[in-house]
Amino acid sequence: MADYVLVGGGGFARELYDWFTPSLTATGSQFIGYLDDGEAPMSAYQHPLPQLGRIVDYRPRPDHKLVMAVGSPAAKQKLAAQLGPEYFTSLIHPSSWVSASARIENGVVVGVFCDISANATVRAFATINGYSSVGHDAELGAYATLSGYVDLTGNAKLGTASYMGSGSRLLPHVQVGERCTIGAGAVVVRSTPDDVTLYTPPARRL
Repeated sequence: MADYVLVGGGGFARELYDWFTPSLTATGSQFIGYLDDGEAPMSAYQHPLPQLGRIVDYRPRPDHKLVMAVGSPAAKQKLAAQLGPEYFTSLIHPSSWVSASARIENGVVVGVFCDISANATVRAFATINGYSSVGHDAELGAYATLSGYVDLTGNAKLGTASYMGSGSRLLPHVQVGERCTIGAGAVVVRSTPDDVTLYTPPARRL
């Protein structure tokens, strides 16, 4: 039995609450609240989870397991440093499949119906949203975020603190540098350096 605390009170935190509450409850564990520097942001949705206080005022407790509930790579870096990375835990939804040979570090969140394949590596505080996949021998960098329906294919690598929008894809063996942003629906076909933003042209009216 464990008490989990969401760090962040936005939309992603509400998703995590919905995704993981049934499986936590089945093991006798629970979310007991969330931390956010705003004024009770979940209350606008009549959400049952209470705000335990502001992140800036929180002091880690050994009986709390912190869960990173924000998607921004830069924000994750800041929060992990502020609260102490050792106080965070990883959550992997039971509907997701993780290879026995995959390596998953601390502070990771894996949402519903994800696939982490053979010898894949998911670095600390990476976030994998629902229906996304990390292919064989691929690497997802620390603090990086995959939105929903993202495909990091075999032997591809997404660098530290990079972000991939919904429906985007890295082709096999492509390496994307650190602090990069891949727009929704983009297909990355060649490796890129650090601090690059890539977008596919948006839909146009005929």
